Amino acid sequence: MMLFFRNIPAPTRPNELYAFVALAVSEDSKEQAKQVIKADVMVIRDKRTNQLEHHGLVSVDSEETGIRAIKNLNGLLLDGCEILVRCYKQRDFNNDRRRNGLPVPREFVEKRIQDRRRGNRIEIYIDFSNVFYQIDL
Repeated sequence: MMLFFRNIPAPTRPNELYAFVALAVSEDSKEQAKQVIKADVMVIRDKRTNQLEHHGLVSVDSEETGIRAIKNLNGLLLDGCEILVRCYKQRDFNNDRRRNGLPVPREFVEKRIQDRRRGNRIEIYIDFSNVFYQIDL
């Protein structure tokens, strides 16, 4: 299961996000190492406003671990920033209503209007995924 972290602090590195999630899923350090697989941090820039946003993606071993992490971490402070955690669902042909011709419910249309679907207005500014270091807890 993949978890999406929104509004993480600017200086957060993948190993710090990894440790933050690992502590939330288990108190046993051996179990933590098994349950949290990988953490990535990405900085994106909105070309229109020139603002930077910091997001994280964390892979965990099971849906149960992911749900526990969401319950334990959503709304908590990480270095002074309240983070938002949700399940990350990657869009593909089978679950994208825009491409496969299925009718789109009205609540989804309204959510998309509110949602930040910015398309080509954003760019990856810094990708820290290549400097991921698993740390010993």
